[in-house]
Amino acid sequence: MDCQTIISSYLQWIKDNTVVKTLEEGKACSISTPFLDRHNDHLDIYLFKDNNQIKLTDNGDTINDLRMSGFEINTDKHKIILETTLNGFGVQMGRDDELFVDANLKNIGQKKHYLLQAILAVNDMFNLSQSMVSSLFKEDVEAYFRANDILFNKDVKLTGKSGYDYNIDFLIPASKSQPERLIKTINQAAKDTVLSAIMALHDIEQMRGSNTGRFVIYNDTDKAASAESLVALNNYGVQPIAWSEKQLCLEKFALN
Repeated sequence: MDCQTIISSYLQWIKDNTVVKTLEEGKACSISTPFLDRHNDHLDIYLFKDNNQIKLTDNGDTINDLRMSGFEINTDKHKIILETTLNGFGVQMGRDDELFVDANLKNIGQKKHYLLQAILAVNDMFNLSQSMVSSLFKEDVEAYFRANDILFNKDVKLTGKSGYDYNIDFLIPASKSQPERLIKTINQAAKDTVLSAIMALHDIEQMRGSNTGRFVIYNDTDKAASAESLVALNNYGVQPIAWSEKQLCLEKFALN
């Protein structure tokens, strides 16, 4: 195996599959690269030259595409992930959510490579694993509880009547006027996740007594829960709380 031949072949593939179009003679052009986004479309970047300064940018396409697909970078955790990703490649985010790098004639190749790698990495934020996305939502709920002085125990393992152990995201201790309350968080109120929460809370209730309060806090930021899911929760005595109405948590869980 001739490694040098492999490298040369890879570089030739990049060259053969890169298309440059002039937008303004000597000042601006678009570059269609052979790298694909999650839609299997070629990544396009744009070059703007001002004297010896060169700006390479995605014109805001990456972030805007995520937003149009329902992925909002609107939580502290998402913003930290985005900032960390961009910093790793030396890429900045400007107005209108554009991702860009500044370059010169000596380092433009390297800078172009960094920008493309950053675009691909940010693109992958849409494909965060469900467990990670759920973890991010649970952290948002925890931050809200702490900000509002809601006392809780986190990630409590409880055993149901069946003998199975379940992880309860939050347990609110009993107070003088309120019983113990168990809370499961759901990032998307889909049928499977709702039924899983109902099973866990119902099984635990059979063991701990009917006086135990049971709640599901679900994320409706991007998608509302179906009527079927809400009916199922209520039928089993589990009270749903939409994240858009999180102020209800103060009424249900705050110390009183």
